[in-house]
Amino acid sequence: MDYTTLIIRICVALFLSLLIGIERQWRGRAAGIRTNVLVCLGSFLFASTPIILNEENNLRMAAQVISGIGFLGAGVVIKDGANISGLNTAATLWCNAAIGVLCALGLVIEATIATVIILTINIVIRYITIKIDRLNNKNKEKQYTITINLDKEKETILRTTIIQLINDIKLKINGMYTKEKEGKIEIIYNVSAINIDESGIEQIITRFSMEPGVYYIGYTKKDDEDEN
Repeated sequence: MDYTTLIIRICVALFLSLLIGIERQWRGRAAGIRTNVLVCLGSFLFASTPIILNEENNLRMAAQVISGIGFLGAGVVIKDGANISGLNTAATLWCNAAIGVLCALGLVIEATIATVIILTINIVIRYITIKIDRLNNKNKEKQYTITINLDKEKETILRTTIIQLINDIKLKINGMYTKEKEGKIEIIYNVSAINIDESGIEQIITRFSMEPGVYYIGYTKKDDEDEN
């Protein structure tokens, strides 16, 4: 392979990886423009070395690139309890490495087609998956934690009031915890509901906060707690 061909192929590889990197950078992912370009460049250099040296088995080095990218991709995958993030970024890096290998082997048209497919998946199909997730989440049970601080002397009547308000919007009480400190009572309700508008819970907060003897009332969504 002469130097002119080498330069043309490497420029194509860098341009294609730049397009992929821009999409990742735009979405604020850990692996942005520089990472994607470097991954593609490294894959290109490794895969093109046997070709430059005129070795017969020039696919052996390309196969090793797959294993190397596996370790790099694992670095962008983050596991937080049951939640896992970064899988799509890792998969994009893996595909980007393939772009570098294809360009090194002279399969520029194939690399271009693959780039278009990768961008289509990350941009167009992404909105389809988001839509499916939203439709799926509508039928899932949502869990909330309602925390109340109130006057100990008015505990009984305020307990009755809050339970009535909770039942009015069809929330299910899964658990209740009470703590006493400095003459005040802190009550924590774990509640859940399906297909409920959060404005209903906010109405409870507004309504109950006006009751005499209530010092504080607020709520958190379990999903928000998990993300933190």
